[in-house]
Amino acid sequence: MSKSFPNNMFLQGIWEPLRFECDIHDPIIIGKIPKELNGTFYRNGPNPQYVYSENYHMFEGDGMIHAISFNQGEVHYQNRWIRTEKFLHERNAKKSLFGGMRDFGVRNEAVKHLSGSTANTNVIWHHERLLALNEGSLPYQIDRHDLTHCDVYTFNQTLDRTMMAHPKVDPVTGELVFYSYFGPDFKMFIADIKGKIHFQNTLTMPFKCMMHDFAITEHFTILPLFPLTWDFQRIMRKETVFKWEPYLNTRFAIVPRFGNENDVIWFEDSPAFGFHVVNAYEKGAQVILEMVVMDDIPKTTIAFGDDNAFYKNYLTRWTFDLKKKTIKKERLDENNVEFPRTDERFIGRTYRHAYMNATIDENLQHHFDAIVHFDMKTHTKQTHHFDKDSYPHEPIFVPRSKQSEEGDGFLLSYVYRERLNRSDLVILDARHVADEPLAIIQLPHRVPFGFHGCWAHTQLNS
Repeated sequence: MSKSFPNNMFLQGIWEPLRFECDIHDPIIIGKIPKELNGTFYRNGPNPQYVYSENYHMFEGDGMIHAISFNQGEVHYQNRWIRTEKFLHERNAKKSLFGGMRDFGVRNEAVKHLSGSTANTNVIWHHERLLALNEGSLPYQIDRHDLTHCDVYTFNQTLDRTMMAHPKVDPVTGELVFYSYFGPDFKMFIADIKGKIHFQNTLTMPFKCMMHDFAITEHFTILPLFPLTWDFQRIMRKETVFKWEPYLNTRFAIVPRFGNENDVIWFEDSPAFGFHVVNAYEKGAQVILEMVVMDDIPKTTIAFGDDNAFYKNYLTRWTFDLKKKTIKKERLDENNVEFPRTDERFIGRTYRHAYMNATIDENLQHHFDAIVHFDMKTHTKQTHHFDKDSYPHEPIFVPRSKQSEEGDGFLLSYVYRERLNRSDLVILDARHVADEPLAIIQLPHRVPFGFHGCWAHTQLNS
């Protein structure tokens, strides 16, 4: 018999887990689905089947895919847990077997040597495969015809180590660029458009840190090293794996796409921390990186020890001059923002449009209440401020067509309606973000706050 979840912030309200899987073939739609919107929006996020202790953190929940498919105005929604090794063993045992990071790695003897992967962070579409990612493990390939069918994916037996959560797809070459950093060394990989790894290289880093995201340009890879270090030996001392060490400063490694360790150009800046990249591009001898970054970091938050602590992320630009070896940092906006997305046809190239969640109400500390569109060319922004007690998730951009100009398309975001304890999928015109939604798809249940998603021009079960 399942037990009630413990009293924990990440098990309540917008984070409260969904205890069932379902299909909705004909949801209620307000407005009209754009005729150009044909494909599937996949969203991944933590949704624990069981919870080990009151120390639970949202980073640890089992991955659940929420998929909503569009076909000539018809809509089909379904949600499924990702059947990882951890999930299947716990379902069989009818209890949690794996402790979280604040349980200092404790786990049941029966699963002592098994993977604890949750595959809960991101989901991408590449070489006709749907891959669920969590940076501490190998990816899981999910069958789009049946989301309950999945297995560890190794790029045809060529990847035998962890894969980070935010790989980048070069929109021109179709290459998938990624790295592995939870291990004895740091390793870069590049897979071609067919999923064959054709380049890998080991780089020496000045310290081991959480490197959740990175950037590419046409010719370079940009690796940000923020001083949030990790060391699995700390678990043995009953300490958290991660530690904030600002004296190490922030470092940036800029590496030619197929370069080696001798080609790395290093830059150093004051300590900061950022989870997510917006984009990067080249401008003559300069490389420009734009991220959302926190400057004033509550130590208890960054060690994942105080769930109630709050920090602000700012849209930030670094300009690296590769000839002069200079670095310049600029704050581009004063709003708290996170979960940035762009028109992915322009990843690594000069771009104009960025979309992200924002907090407009200054009294709101743990949720976002708006989606903001930043025009990086005109330095203007549009804001879609949602109703009170309505909290949007990451906005995904879908182009109107393959040939449409940058920014001509739609934004898709799940929005949690707190007073009703359920969620809607909201569709906005990406060129007119402040306007009323084009369509709202009402779901009878909540979609717990999660992380990242992707768009694929394929249909569910087709």
